[in-house]
Amino acid sequence: MNSSPANTAASGTAMASQLKTVTHKVPVLFVAIGIIAIAYIAFPVIALALRVPWGDFSEIASVPETIELLKTTLSAAALSTIIATVLGIGLALWLSQLRRGASAVRLLVYLPLAMPPVVSGLALTAFVGRRGLLAPVLDFFGWQLAFAFPGVVAAHVFVTLPFVVVAVDSALRQIDSEITASARGVGIGQWMILGRITLPTIAPAILTGLGLAFARSLGEFGTTVTFAGSMPGVTRTLPLGIYLEREISAENAYALSAILIGIAVLSLIVAGLPMLFSRQATQKAQVLGFMDVEKLRELTKPDVTGPDIKVTSNGQTTHFPSGETTTVIGMNGSGKTTLMSLIAGRLTSANFTLHDNPKVVLLTQNPGLPKNASVNQAITMVTRSSARTAELLAAAGLSALSDVRVSTLSGGQAAQVALVRALAARPQALILDEPLAAIDVSSAARWRRFLHATATDRTTLLVTHNALDVAGLSHNIAVMEAGRVVAFGPTNEILSVPPTSFVADIAGLNRLTGTIQSIDADGQTVINSHNQDIHGVLEIRTSPPESVLSEVSPSKGEKATVVFSPYDVQLHLEPLGKTPGATTIRGTVHSVTADSLSQLSVSVRVGSELITVPVDASHALNASINSVDEVDCTIDISKVRVYQH
Repeated sequence: MNSSPANTAASGTAMASQLKTVTHKVPVLFVAIGIIAIAYIAFPVIALALRVPWGDFSEIASVPETIELLKTTLSAAALSTIIATVLGIGLALWLSQLRRGASAVRLLVYLPLAMPPVVSGLALTAFVGRRGLLAPVLDFFGWQLAFAFPGVVAAHVFVTLPFVVVAVDSALRQIDSEITASARGVGIGQWMILGRITLPTIAPAILTGLGLAFARSLGEFGTTVTFAGSMPGVTRTLPLGIYLEREISAENAYALSAILIGIAVLSLIVAGLPMLFSRQATQKAQVLGFMDVEKLRELTKPDVTGPDIKVTSNGQTTHFPSGETTTVIGMNGSGKTTLMSLIAGRLTSANFTLHDNPKVVLLTQNPGLPKNASVNQAITMVTRSSARTAELLAAAGLSALSDVRVSTLSGGQAAQVALVRALAARPQALILDEPLAAIDVSSAARWRRFLHATATDRTTLLVTHNALDVAGLSHNIAVMEAGRVVAFGPTNEILSVPPTSFVADIAGLNRLTGTIQSIDADGQTVINSHNQDIHGVLEIRTSPPESVLSEVSPSKGEKATVVFSPYDVQLHLEPLGKTPGATTIRGTVHSVTADSLSQLSVSVRVGSELITVPVDASHALNASINSVDEVDCTIDISKVRVYQH
């Protein structure tokens, strides 16, 4: 009996709820060291608690002197924490975009943590004391910091600011840069990125920094007494009161210490709340709907057709036609992503020029969605309308994901949501870098239909290694090698006459290069390729403007490319010599891979180039093809095409 989608989803959810992460135990030695470390922290606190006169605790805590100490301490801690939080967030945000000198600034921020408290107090005295560098300015405005309550706050800010900066700066450096880059790319403003993406993402770090700063402020002693003094009711805080009280009554000092520890523990609990609630949520299984291609096209179609994109890189100019899809292909490291980032304005280079500066939206393999938002919220940042967002998700068949948090999406779901968000901006020019790589087969097929149907709506650059996307979605192909576009032309021509071995692999063809040695009266030609004779039928075709092909008659000594299908090749383990009506190529077995249980692909090296020959698996295994060094490959001469460069 077949299960319904609902039952399948329910069982998937139940299974997910039972999953647990496997934890690996650390060596026993480190467990023992950890226990000793915890004991070293805990036992002194326990010992102090045992000395507290708990019977007189309420009386000691309620006397006017204690209440006065608490008011001064809590007021200074609260004000200094607020100031340190504002300054710390601002400094951390500035640090996150500072390219040069960021390390030096971070070292300067850490300095108050390393300075002795008394030295910190002296430094403040030299700067904003009654005879400090800024004394004339402070006197002009009638402000006094030293030996006044504002001085307590100033001292606490100095020692607590690093805690906020370190916490927030660390969180900012953990944010995926693609999240903010893609948000800017789809038109989300700077302040919305800050308020809706950045600050919510680092909110746990802000709360942690705030709690640590408050706890540190509660215990501040040396800097305060050096800069602000110990004036009762003005600058005397609880730590100063404890220090003085221990000379008079040890029991009172222990009671005041218990009060201070209690407040500190509460502030640390607040600081630790983000860690208590930071468990990764799990998503319930979702059954996605069907895509309405025409509706989605209507909702995402730009007002005008996309512009031409003309770029000059390293002295070479490439023109990507308006209202067409151009696939950009090349081996890994050929410079595809770099070129796309330059066109989208994410990178700059003195050797690159983008003519006319069109507005381009770039969608990379990283979805770049804000982790703290729901799918609806992430897209609404672009549409500015929840109703339009709902329409987009419904047309894309993704309504079931509307209220799901981005952080719980699967890779394929996130890729589809990112596509919807990019299209929601109604871009006139769109760059897609492997957009369907993470999407399942059936969903990818729907998106291919959509991209094919909307190919003329905008100017699209598609980076992909998928032969189906290259052949089915593009009007043109740009081939890249070593950071340069080495070939550009209509898709059918580039795939018919592959300019590189990489393109030949995508087109499913074998490609060899050589030099024309002779041409007989019947139009047959002999190509010498790495000391191998290749016979074929000459075929001259009209070339695209950027192609290296020529329409003029070939002549001896000119370079040529030989193209043929792997399925037209016969592999022979024994030497054949020349075969009438066929061209024979001799090579060495390079590798054998399995295409399926019944078919293998034998890669044969011809000089410095490779050709592929499909072979029946049983035949290859029986012949022990891996043990054979040299083989002959024959192709019917009518199946071989020769192109002159």
